[in-house]
Amino acid sequence: MAKRFKTGVKWLIWSAVITLAGGGGIFAYTWYQNRPPEPVSVRIMTVETGTIEDTINESGTVELGNQQTLKSPSDGAVDKILVEPGDRIELGQPLIILRNPEGETILAKQKLEIQKQKLTIENNVQKIAEASEKLKIAQQAFNEFVSQQNPQLLELEKRELTLANNRKKAVEAAENLAAAERKLRELQALLQRGFIAGNEVRSQEDLVRNAQATLREAKFTVSSDIVDIQSLQLQRQQKKQELEAQLNPAASELRQAEIELSRNNRELQRVELEYKEKEQGLKRNIVPAPITGKILNISVKNGDGVKLGDNLLTAGNPEEELVKLQLSTLNASRVKPNQLARISVIGPNPKQFLGRVENLSLQAVPSDGQGNNRGQSSSAAVPATVKLDTPSNTLIPGSQVNIEIVLKQRQNVVILDTEAVARSEAKPFVWVRDSQGKAQKRPVTIGLEGLTQVEIISGLRAGDKVAIAPPEPPLKPGMPVVEEAKDKPRIEQEN
Repeated sequence: MAKRFKTGVKWLIWSAVITLAGGGGIFAYTWYQNRPPEPVSVRIMTVETGTIEDTINESGTVELGNQQTLKSPSDGAVDKILVEPGDRIELGQPLIILRNPEGETILAKQKLEIQKQKLTIENNVQKIAEASEKLKIAQQAFNEFVSQQNPQLLELEKRELTLANNRKKAVEAAENLAAAERKLRELQALLQRGFIAGNEVRSQEDLVRNAQATLREAKFTVSSDIVDIQSLQLQRQQKKQELEAQLNPAASELRQAEIELSRNNRELQRVELEYKEKEQGLKRNIVPAPITGKILNISVKNGDGVKLGDNLLTAGNPEEELVKLQLSTLNASRVKPNQLARISVIGPNPKQFLGRVENLSLQAVPSDGQGNNRGQSSSAAVPATVKLDTPSNTLIPGSQVNIEIVLKQRQNVVILDTEAVARSEAKPFVWVRDSQGKAQKRPVTIGLEGLTQVEIISGLRAGDKVAIAPPEPPLKPGMPVVEEAKDKPRIEQEN
């Protein structure tokens, strides 16, 4: 009985404990649910006015104005270097003297060829003088022959008149013979009839024989005159041909000598032109300064052998400083000439120099992504040039620098740090602390956006206070907020 009593008492005690524990839990839960929220510690930021910029950052290589690397104009060797790195130079000033032994040998041979050609021309001139003298003599003889033709022609005309007269005499003699023969036949007929004596016939026969002799003599005279005339004409023709035979070769020889002289003159001009070209090529072995500026680097030394196109030295104009860069195609579409640029050496606390975008290529080129053209990369970049407003005199040509290009800029506008603007909803907003110390949302209109700040067009004014929401716990409208201690370590805040 006593044992059962003890057991009942234990159950009563445990039931009371359980009842008390349950009631306390309900009370604690109710109190926890209805307790006032704890204030959230936030950073408070004051809205200010200032300048907002949209910028891009690129890297580039420093160059001097009109910087260029001079190359060897031909194969040869460096004879003498006349300048040193850092020297100031003037336009046209000799910088390097090169030697070209092979070219000098060729030039000497060319000079000998010119002298040989000049001797040939002198010989041609002498031949022309001799041919001219021969032609002159032959022409004088021909002219004398022509001048002597008048007496010969008169003699020939006289002979032709005599021939004509003798031909008439021959005709008359023939007629006289014919008449005598007719009369002889008549007398012979009368003699046969006995009308006349025989002596009359014999007398007439004598007259016929005399007439025949006279005709023969007349014909001989005509033939002799014809032969004399033909002889005179033949002599005249032979003399003319003889003089022409002397005149024509002399003229032909003169023409041939003149042709040879003309040909050799042209050849001399060709050889002299080649000589001048080779001489000019040797003169090009004196490398002059292409600009007024400063020597940056010399790639060769005295005695070095060089080939056509080998680098000799680099020069530039220190009165101008440029930065060559290659923009990504995305950034290049936003960059325009004359945009403000800030140039600084890559490193901590760099000094900045101001410049302007001078030019921008219209064509993208293959790039290795480090501002170097190589042609094997699949990426493309757009070459651009930034010119410093004033030479820095400290930036080293060939060194890498950082370029900050200002795409857009607005001054005296309301600005706010980017982290203060919440974009978790359809429209951006900021958290502000109301008069009761509670967090409230305030919609804002954003204008130009920079890397770390944005322009607030509407929703805030300079001097307004905004709260920077912590990662945890998330802010909700109406939550009490308090400004965190300004000297609280940032690491502690983030934790």
